Amino acid sequence: MGIIGLTTFVNNRSDRYLRDYELHNTYLVIDGNNISCQIYNLYTKGNCAFGGDYDSFAYAVSNFFDDLLKCNITPLVLIDGGTENKKLKTTVIRTKDKIRRAALFSPCDRRTMKFLPLLQTIVFKNVMIKKNIRHVQCLFEADNDIATVARILNCPVLSYDSDFYIYGSQYIPFDTLDNCVVRHSSGKGYVKHCKIYKVEYLLNSFRGLHESMLPLAAILLGNDYVKHGTFKNFFRHLKLKGVSKKKHNEQQCRIEATFIWLSKYTLDKAIISILIRLPKPCRQRLLNLIEDNINSYTNASAEILIPLGFPKDYVARVNTHHLNRSFKFEEDINTLTYIEETCEGEEDEISEEEDDEIELMSTIDETELFSQNKAINNLPKWFVNEFLMAELPSFFMDLIVRRLYTCPVQIENDCYRSSNVISLKIISVIFGLLKSAIHDKVRYMRYMIRDQNRLVTRELKATEIINCCKLPSLFNLRKIPLSIRKEILNKTLGINTADCINELPPEWILYVGCIKYWIREQEPPVFHKSNVYAIVIGMLFHIIDSKIGIYRTIHNFTQKKSQVIETIKQKRKAHNYKPTYTTNGTVIEACKKVSYYDCLLAAPFFISHFNLDKKFQFYSNRKLFNRSIVHAFAEFQNCLKHAMSLNALLKYPYPQTTVATLYNGTLLYNLSNNFKTHQDIEKYINAVLGMSPSLLRLFHILLSKVKSEFTSLFQVEVKHCKKRKKSKRPKTNAESDTQYFSATDNSTELYYDPDNPYSILNHV
Repeated sequence: MGIIGLTTFVNNRSDRYLRDYELHNTYLVIDGNNISCQIYNLYTKGNCAFGGDYDSFAYAVSNFFDDLLKCNITPLVLIDGGTENKKLKTTVIRTKDKIRRAALFSPCDRRTMKFLPLLQTIVFKNVMIKKNIRHVQCLFEADNDIATVARILNCPVLSYDSDFYIYGSQYIPFDTLDNCVVRHSSGKGYVKHCKIYKVEYLLNSFRGLHESMLPLAAILLGNDYVKHGTFKNFFRHLKLKGVSKKKHNEQQCRIEATFIWLSKYTLDKAIISILIRLPKPCRQRLLNLIEDNINSYTNASAEILIPLGFPKDYVARVNTHHLNRSFKFEEDINTLTYIEETCEGEEDEISEEEDDEIELMSTIDETELFSQNKAINNLPKWFVNEFLMAELPSFFMDLIVRRLYTCPVQIENDCYRSSNVISLKIISVIFGLLKSAIHDKVRYMRYMIRDQNRLVTRELKATEIINCCKLPSLFNLRKIPLSIRKEILNKTLGINTADCINELPPEWILYVGCIKYWIREQEPPVFHKSNVYAIVIGMLFHIIDSKIGIYRTIHNFTQKKSQVIETIKQKRKAHNYKPTYTTNGTVIEACKKVSYYDCLLAAPFFISHFNLDKKFQFYSNRKLFNRSIVHAFAEFQNCLKHAMSLNALLKYPYPQTTVATLYNGTLLYNLSNNFKTHQDIEKYINAVLGMSPSLLRLFHILLSKVKSEFTSLFQVEVKHCKKRKKSKRPKTNAESDTQYFSATDNSTELYYDPDNPYSILNHV
């Protein structure tokens, strides 16, 4: 978030603070969380309302890194870890805001609002691993380490966070970075054009301003840790002298006035002038805040370079050379005389929202908070190493430091229970394994979760026993056999090894295990079997992509493949081709036998479901948006996120799910919406994939692995209705899709035998 208004302040004077720059042949320190969000918002052609189009996001991230590598840039990506204690209130405020925005969000808002999907960071990490991009997950907030690494290596930071105007490192705002790569003016190599900021550009604009004063400016103006209202009395004194209110809004005036004022003071004298305008009871707390914030901007160790691949002896030399001294204010603050500034027409108010925040924060007992250093010192070395390598999710640190979990917010139906509730069983097992790093006697953790449209705190008891056996200590977790770790995961998710789940491709096992957990744990009002069919058939899209290439619009597909498809049809017609298959065999075997021709013929069905329905493009009626479908898939994503987290903590009893190849929110929403219009969903699928028997075989074998435990769920409901007069009406999705997607020219004449669900395949 950074400092409110500072980016606008710089942009309004871009000729003064930003210079044209050719980015190439250098290290580039990347603010991972921030840039991941920027790429999703700007370059992912997805629909946020449906929970995330991760294939499109992975493609955009991959292109981003490819461009950097082409310019001989070495990316060093730093990701945020646990939440700082001082940032907890900001986290609460942002979570409440997300709940509010999620309740209002719909596909109609896709151009004006963005809502980041739950598994975005996981997909971002997967792409970096695949491309061997050097990255590290900091133990807590990454900004200090990002700035430190950039200063040590004398290279730029890439972010879109106004805090980096203060840190003193070279800074490239992401919105100035060209999307394309061009040849270097010398003709050798490639560059990316952008604009770069250096702190001397700012200091030269305010004569007398010293770099050491900039962290104090951030505190006064309100960064992520401090609201500018904290220093309201100080700004009454400032009175925004020397700035033009006609040209700028109040915050812009405040920024300029603050820099002008600080240019006339030393750091100690500036702090005195601020403290005398604060009531004595709150001075010490705010002085501590000032000292902490100044030190957080200026004080950091080079140790983070080690997990980024730099030699230990190099890091040792850097630490010796860059000795950091902590700032400490030495004056006696109690002897300072309080000065009350007055401003006519101003009223001090505390909003209802601030009251709610105070009440919520009071439920988190500060006496129970561990210090960050103590928490880290208690952790096993393997845990810290795996956390730094981003193998473990960042929320683990929050569970350890303060026994608190902020449940992620998704777009869902707020008439139902939060989509996070379904995962509490998994979270309790995770905490049961982590809690030994706190204290063996700890039994409960707290979590902040949506209750209707409010944010509340709840208690969750740690799971300590699974299958009559006590969970191992975190310190012994890497010492126990893999078979026992796998058993912990199996029992948590309800994976039954006797049901042939091991016949799946290894990378699908955890995903299918999550499908079964999701079905088992869902509440009936949310659930519809069309969701399950959508999830299962949606698993096929990456197989089609791998065979024929990636297509997401019918127009592009038809342009490139229509002639090939016509040739296939003519050949099959000439040879009197009759599609047949058997459901014997394993999923792995069926995957290997999926044919290129079958994928081409089935592709239009999938491609048409990747795109936003036209009714959302031309109408703003929010009632068209089916939140029940979205809620069901939000629950599934929660299951997947926390199952993958537990899998990582247990050191991968199963290979991690590659989310981008299996989950596309728009596809699943459209498929489920379509399937709900069909009484017999399997009959419909048999029709639309009738001329792709190798895919249809894979679908039914895969479905059988899910159906084995939930036979009643998949029964076809026979509805007995009184005969009604025929009415003129437009064709339903069921009718139009069957006609369009069936591989035969006379799909309306197909005969279906209810006793033989595959009889439709005999008609060509």
